[in-house]
Amino acid sequence: MTEQEFLKRWEHEKPVYQAWADFIKNTIEQALTAAIAPSQLDYFLKVPVKPRLKLESTLVDKAFYRKQYPNPYDDVTDKVGMRFVVLLTSDIKRVCQIIESAENKAFWDASKDRDYEAERLEKPLEFSYQSVHFVLRATKGISFSGIEILENTPCEVQIRTLLQHAHSELTHDTLYKPKTVAQPGVKRTVAKSMALIEATDEFFEQAMQDIEKAIKPQNDILSLLKDIYRNNVHPDVGDEQSNQLLVDTYFELLPESPAAGIYEFLQKTNFIYKKIKQYRETRHIFSQPAILLIYYLVSHNPAKTVEMWPLDMDDLNLVFSDLGKKLPE
Repeated sequence: MTEQEFLKRWEHEKPVYQAWADFIKNTIEQALTAAIAPSQLDYFLKVPVKPRLKLESTLVDKAFYRKQYPNPYDDVTDKVGMRFVVLLTSDIKRVCQIIESAENKAFWDASKDRDYEAERLEKPLEFSYQSVHFVLRATKGISFSGIEILENTPCEVQIRTLLQHAHSELTHDTLYKPKTVAQPGVKRTVAKSMALIEATDEFFEQAMQDIEKAIKPQNDILSLLKDIYRNNVHPDVGDEQSNQLLVDTYFELLPESPAAGIYEFLQKTNFIYKKIKQYRETRHIFSQPAILLIYYLVSHNPAKTVEMWPLDMDDLNLVFSDLGKKLPE
């Protein structure tokens, strides 16, 4: 195959590769959304996922000069690719599980990028601690955005942490300058940064585990409040930070096992659901499930609830009024 033949075929198949990459992006992001909640997707993905087609000059350079593949067009598996950048190495595993899930085997065959794995061994200065590169090849019968995806069409998917991403961006160009990376000073500096990233990642993982353990009781309360709100007030449950603010503020006032008491109180005072429905369109805090906790606290400890209240007093006044109480002066 000549360079001109390569480019002619590439120009013809560009829309197929773009559609295939868009399909992969949508499929993975939909699975992530189902697993972590829609409002958390932008937080989970530290960099927006943008499928990119390789430039013609880059493709020719790789296929005919830098790599010199036997079958230039088919052997280049990263003609289109995308990158999922997350915070922790444990988050990398979550994305990998989606890619390798039985459900998605109907759409693609996933394999580790052998070219990337070989290059990683040959050029260890490209830090790849638990970073993963896949090649996803389309199976039969896939259509997206009105375009038929050709069987075996490849797309490279990289999954890495934010620290790995920063290091890769810093050192990427040096991979093709062996004389530069051979210098002792460069090797030492890069090695130190690699060690620091690995250690930092371990600290991040431990910190996240400690945080999750510490906030589990509050999250359990929020989960209960969300279920009650969804079943009795509105299926669209607010998930703003004000929920955590209220739970954190008043958690010390709750008994050791508060779930049963809260549930029993709300069963006895179920008229408040109608009140919340009336307020939720005009008073933001009433669209949040933590408002149910405030009704409980006003009933059981009104003085402390007022003393510790962190938001607009007009909202709290409505809660007191609904329960037939007067807001203390």
